[in-house]
Amino acid sequence: MEIKNESEYERASDRADAIFNAKKGTKEYDELQELLRALKKYDDDFVKMLKEQ
Repeated sequence: MEIKNESEYERASDRADAIFNAKKGTKEYDELQELLRALKKYDDDFVKMLKEQ
């Protein structure tokens, strides 16, 4: 999963909030892990872009 813009970021963040308490071993837990990785990458890329300005 790759987040490409602020709108996708907001949707991913909302979904992560909705399934935040997912139990390990469930589909929701796997989805949450993927969402958190994508959100972190987007955040890291955004901070990197700001530093380069």
